[in-house]
Amino acid sequence: MSSEGFRLLQRECINTGLCYECGLCAAVCPEKAIELKLYDWGRNPELVKECSCNSCTKCYDVCAAKIVPLAKMEKRFFGRNRNMDTVEKVGGVLRFVGTGCATDPEIRKIGVSGGVATSVMIYALEKGYFDGCVLAGWDPEKPYLAKAYVATSRKDVIACSGSKYQPHPQLLGIQEAYEMGLKKIAVSATPCHAQSLRKMMMNEDLQEISSIIKLVSCNFCAAHWALAGTKWLLKTWLNVEMEDVVEMNYRTGAFPGTMRLRTKDGVLHEKAFVRSGGVAALGRFTPEECRICLEKVGYAGDIVFGDTWCHPALPPNFDLFPPTEEDMKKDSRKREAAAKGLSAIIARSEFGLKLLKECREAGVIKMWENSPEETNAFLTGVAGEKPAWYAPWIEARKHRGMPVREYIL
Repeated sequence: MSSEGFRLLQRECINTGLCYECGLCAAVCPEKAIELKLYDWGRNPELVKECSCNSCTKCYDVCAAKIVPLAKMEKRFFGRNRNMDTVEKVGGVLRFVGTGCATDPEIRKIGVSGGVATSVMIYALEKGYFDGCVLAGWDPEKPYLAKAYVATSRKDVIACSGSKYQPHPQLLGIQEAYEMGLKKIAVSATPCHAQSLRKMMMNEDLQEISSIIKLVSCNFCAAHWALAGTKWLLKTWLNVEMEDVVEMNYRTGAFPGTMRLRTKDGVLHEKAFVRSGGVAALGRFTPEECRICLEKVGYAGDIVFGDTWCHPALPPNFDLFPPTEEDMKKDSRKREAAAKGLSAIIARSEFGLKLLKECREAGVIKMWENSPEETNAFLTGVAGEKPAWYAPWIEARKHRGMPVREYIL
């Protein structure tokens, strides 16, 4: 029960600890012979039935766990390569870098940071740019498990609002959207997942499914912490067994967010997620594949969203150090940041920037461009974090003759 493609995938990407559980190998398998099996330590792609075409290599061809052809991706999807003499060297192709927030009170209340990602997806759906969005939602049968969700309405998008701090095969949602008959979709993905997505979109043999993808939205990503971390948090913080959860959100409400969940007995459990050390505690559950990733700012995304950590003027700590009235008069961004938080925003493609500008003109979002000095300080800080954190693990793997992820520029 084997195939040439899966043998390559297993040998070079899965068994080497490079796999980041995106699920795209299973999504593109013509025989649906690959399944991501869930274990206590994470998911693993496995061959579950016979492949009738032994020469097929689609599963291996779309995987970016080992080789990331960034230069080819940038040229194909953004029209040019990054300027290595500017901050683009670490920030990727840049058409816009700034901050923003949703204007809808409902979205501001539930969204992480400024709620811009949610607002843009709703606007684009309602205007007909897309007929569906592949977002990160929750498994209805196991509400503590993140799962790809195909959203086709405002209600669907809002239900998926908020970050899911655990790995899950997000790109299986593309297969679902395709089988639903959708013709124009947006996909929300982590930076690593987006790179596999772009490899698929560059593969001529997979144009039938990839042609429905009209926008790739990314989030800043420090790591997708193992599910064991969530289980540990719930038990340690809230004295809750993960299996008793019926509704969960890692971060909701006023920035930097509250972890909020409801259990089978109807009780609501809450605790500050960032300020009480939730993010820091999850750090110990960083899986192997994240410790060899040097990409935090979504190099493959048309649009990228995140928190404003490292921003020289708008760090997201106004709940601790609120700006004065004079500060807010001088810089209107600070009033919004102090109220509910701001989203960091990067546009890389022409379409991504067009969509953001339309949202601003329609009054769906507020958006401000960074000064050149702010952009340099912000992206240098954010993009430099992972190389600083994970360099020892990468050097150890190289020393021991183990493969690492290769970014080709």
